[in-house]
Amino acid sequence: MLQSEIYSIGVDIGTSTTEVIISRLKIKNILSSSLIKETVIEGKEIIYKSPVIVTPLLDEVTIDFNGIKDIVSRALKESNIDKNQISTGAVIITGETARKENAEEVSKNLSEYLGDFVVATAGPKLESLLAGYGSGASEMSKNLSRRVVNLDIGGGTTNVSVFNCGECEQTFALDTGGRLIKFNDEGEIIYLSKRIEFLVKKMGLNLKLGRRAELHELEIICKKLSKCLLEVCCLEELSEDTKRLFISEGFELFEVDYIGFSGGVGEYVREVNKNISLEEIRKHNDIGPLLGNHISREFEDYKNIILSPKERIRATVIGAGNHSLNISGSTIAFEKSILPLKNIPIIKPFEKEENLNEIYIKASPKLDLYNESMVAISLKGPKSPSYEDIKLIGREIIKFFEKVIGPIIVILENDFAKALGQVISLNLREKREVICIDKISTKNGDYIDIGLPIGEAIPVVIKTLIYNS
Repeated sequence: MLQSEIYSIGVDIGTSTTEVIISRLKIKNILSSSLIKETVIEGKEIIYKSPVIVTPLLDEVTIDFNGIKDIVSRALKESNIDKNQISTGAVIITGETARKENAEEVSKNLSEYLGDFVVATAGPKLESLLAGYGSGASEMSKNLSRRVVNLDIGGGTTNVSVFNCGECEQTFALDTGGRLIKFNDEGEIIYLSKRIEFLVKKMGLNLKLGRRAELHELEIICKKLSKCLLEVCCLEELSEDTKRLFISEGFELFEVDYIGFSGGVGEYVREVNKNISLEEIRKHNDIGPLLGNHISREFEDYKNIILSPKERIRATVIGAGNHSLNISGSTIAFEKSILPLKNIPIIKPFEKEENLNEIYIKASPKLDLYNESMVAISLKGPKSPSYEDIKLIGREIIKFFEKVIGPIIVILENDFAKALGQVISLNLREKREVICIDKISTKNGDYIDIGLPIGEAIPVVIKTLIYNS
């Protein structure tokens, strides 16, 4: 019988702060329009939110894993949820923390501590997407039938997601955040990010380690970073300085209808206080409050299109706990004995138009990009495939996987996974595990985690893994 409720955890280990949420997800079987039984997530309820806690570090380049584990253990204890009850979720390492020397190790160890299907992820594209979900930007875009841009501004980075009518069009990230400059209680600079050193030098600012930070110089750098955000919202022409701040590639110009701000610095993007003092800035011993103040000023002329987010500082962790999971089922084929699987690279033979006769030809060269023993192949597939179509796809996939060690893993966007899985299994020369899932959309460069079955459905997380970039 289908489990009607599962628990999900989200852990966001950010440049400045770490947060944990625990959610209850309601799973339900429904009959689709084609009268096929389908498994869906019917409801999501956050049952626990941790306090916002300063991210524990051993030094400037090392995350304190024991400190992070203590935060998570305390959250489980306070929520009265045993970690064995956690069925899914995501550990997200964001911003400059993802560049720490032990980021990958911490993420992997924490996900293993939490259970078989809590995934370890990092990378600005996924962070941007989850923040856009958690802030409510996706939902507002869908409800308004308009393009909504969400800027999630944290300690080290700004993660941007662009939603049009609820669908994510693009994501990107910049080195812009509240802890790019940090001071001690005496106002002396104790940290200056290398990511903005070129701006400091170009603008002739005397911001140096050990030197007392002058308010007027901090104002200049915050104004510049704020203007960069105007540019990435396509409200001003993109400058060469802003281009140098991009972490991820693939930015495309767009027309914006509405803008939302989330993240720790997003808490300060509100009413303009033109007389902000150095004492107010020193509240967190960084430039976060001042940067938020300047963003408010730079976007003053566009205040009529600024939306209030559902969540600000907790947007990413809520996205991780509530929106990282997909459900594939019930018309799927899978071999339970080899699940769960984690971090399987996805090969997508076609970016746009698909030619079923060329699946093997287009997919094979992409194998050279991966040294892993397992890969998954991803296709959109025809909406209503004939039996001949399914046999053709099956032959092409079998031919491709002759070069691959491990199970045959196929991801379809359209709904015919069970039929394709059966055709593949019947036409194999020797026994091999087959996993064929549908209703999942992917891109090249993505990875997939496939969890233990929930009734007749399978939980899936699509992610991008990037560390120390």
